Amino acid sequence: MSASPYSPLVRELFRNPRAAGVISPASDVLTGEAGSVQAGAWVRFSLRIRDGLVTDARFKAYGCPHTLAGAAWVAEHLAGRRLDAAFPEGAAGLAQVLDAPAEKLGRLLIVEDALRDCLRHA
Repeated sequence: MSASPYSPLVRELFRNPRAAGVISPASDVLTGEAGSVQAGAWVRFSLRIRDGLVTDARFKAYGCPHTLAGAAWVAEHLAGRRLDAAFPEGAAGLAQVLDAPAEKLGRLLIVEDALRDCLRHA
């Protein structure tokens, strides 16, 4: 019997992505995306912003379990963070949190790029 290629956290977030969905467009909502379905990984974030703080975050994603788990983890941990410190972990830190193999770093960079695209609209 072989060990799973996914950490317990990746399996949990893939099965139960608590921040999945979208936030309806409004003047206090930022959106951004990166990747493509055709390339095998795509992520979109929606963030509600009030007084420079993220008050709500949602994601939509297509890709491998690491892509979906990474987007879910980021969205879940954005609430309460200032825009200028929204994702200090970066893709490398996210890879450590998820215990992702090095070959999945490219997928986690798409998660980071989607958030950066979202924040550039601030």
